[in-house]
Amino acid sequence: MNLGEKIYKLRKEKGLSQEALAEFVGTTRQAISKWENNQGYPETEKLLLLSNVFEVSIDFLLKDEKTESSADEKGYYVSREMAVGYIANEKKTCKYFGAGFALFALAGIPYTVFQTTTAWKVLGMSICILAGIIALVVSMFISKDEYTILKKESLLFDYEFLKVLTDEYRSMKKKNMVVAIPCTVLFIIGLLTLAITVRGIIPWTHYHSLVFLGLSVGLFGFVYSAGTMEAYEILVHNEKYTNSFWFKVKRKAKLKIDKW
Repeated sequence: MNLGEKIYKLRKEKGLSQEALAEFVGTTRQAISKWENNQGYPETEKLLLLSNVFEVSIDFLLKDEKTESSADEKGYYVSREMAVGYIANEKKTCKYFGAGFALFALAGIPYTVFQTTTAWKVLGMSICILAGIIALVVSMFISKDEYTILKKESLLFDYEFLKVLTDEYRSMKKKNMVVAIPCTVLFIIGLLTLAITVRGIIPWTHYHSLVFLGLSVGLFGFVYSAGTMEAYEILVHNEKYTNSFWFKVKRKAKLKIDKW
């Protein structure tokens, strides 16, 4: 275990955020992050302050040790297999969830194409809506209960795996931005077009089927990319997630329910 790993481990044991530790030793959060990732090295004065905060000797901090993570760390330990399984399950769930909303939007196509043929219009819209409901129901059932704890507890990882996961997250973030931005634009354009059509500024035409198609693609792409990135962020930025207001509210509510 090197210095960066020790700072990370001891900070977690003390229940300190990077910001809180930075305040204690008179530096920045970015500096703490660099130390933990072995991209920088604290000065002698900072090492002394770190040893005081963590209540360990400077020798302990500086001496490399091959040890396993302490069993009494505060948080839920997440293995590599569990993290990979969780991300894969979330991706699959998001596909069905996004498909459900996309199918709802596609219901607008038979509405515009068969404006004068009521029977075909109703049938087409009904099929799309029914398929959308089925997709949403499937997304609820394929989400595994074993992963719900990852959204309810502070998480601990093997240090090396967390670095690998962080690199994967950064790569996925760039790819998802390429998908999310155009999908968001499609979604906004579709909504604006429908809004001015409903107001009577432009008439309904068969070309509105392209608007609903774009709206459908935009919804699917946005829901899938946003859901996928949220899964990564819960793991990689778990500290930020667990310090959020809503997480704390849900944690307090869970504690009260457990007491009852």
